Amino acid sequence: MSIGGAAIVLCAQMVLVTVHAFTITVPSSRSLLLPSRWEKASPRWTLSMGFAQNNHADAQPQQQLSEEDQLFLERFKRRRNDAALKVESEKLKRPPSNSTYFQDPKNVITSVLDGLLAAHDPIPLFGYEILYQSSTKHWQDVLRKSVGAPEGTETELIYRALSKSMERGGHNQFGILVGLGTDHHNVVASDSSSEIHFNGYYTIEFPWDTLDYYDGTAWLECRLRDRLSDELLCVLGWSLEKSSDGSWLIDGIDWQDFREKYRPGVGREEWERICG
Repeated sequence: MSIGGAAIVLCAQMVLVTVHAFTITVPSSRSLLLPSRWEKASPRWTLSMGFAQNNHADAQPQQQLSEEDQLFLERFKRRRNDAALKVESEKLKRPPSNSTYFQDPKNVITSVLDGLLAAHDPIPLFGYEILYQSSTKHWQDVLRKSVGAPEGTETELIYRALSKSMERGGHNQFGILVGLGTDHHNVVASDSSSEIHFNGYYTIEFPWDTLDYYDGTAWLECRLRDRLSDELLCVLGWSLEKSSDGSWLIDGIDWQDFREKYRPGVGREEWERICG
């Protein structure tokens, strides 16, 4: 029985509730939604032994749904269930996973990056959920702190904060991961967090094999190149760690930026501009 917004008065051995706005579940499993404001002669409800009884003699029975409304409700339930099945099916195709396909860290990184480029497909924030759930506890804490979320914050709120941070306009170095911000492209995010427009303007290159330390950790470099000019945009070094079920998880990202407007990157000169 759900009761909210009520002033509770104890009288003898029963509880009398003056109703302001709440829903009472009755034994027939139907719910009576009571309006937020009542006249002075508002009914009083006696709660005893888990049953709800209306002491008002003129209480009206709950209105039944019309046949048209029932059909609409059935169609809605089918669409909702189909959407839920689609999301679960997509999750099985994405990391974290200990499937054979994701035993190759390159496939893990490619799937995470592709998910960020379409971050709100098939549902809002889906790409950020994949990124967060594909991370170790250490890297989840880094992501959480990067958006100023305190410990214990609900994960969906962290996904929303990551979305707002990574999809913001202006000087946004990491917007490239969600389809924003190169020197030669002006790709603008929608005002709605449920949609983002991008041209898929970079390609992913893995110049070296995965460096597997054979202790449950590995390191992998990938390069993001302009799809048209093949210009080097960014180099990312991924620190990976295997979970208890054998899934590869992200434990750190080393970011090296080669775009002119973001040079020299984050706090230091890129290694290829120094050594190459």
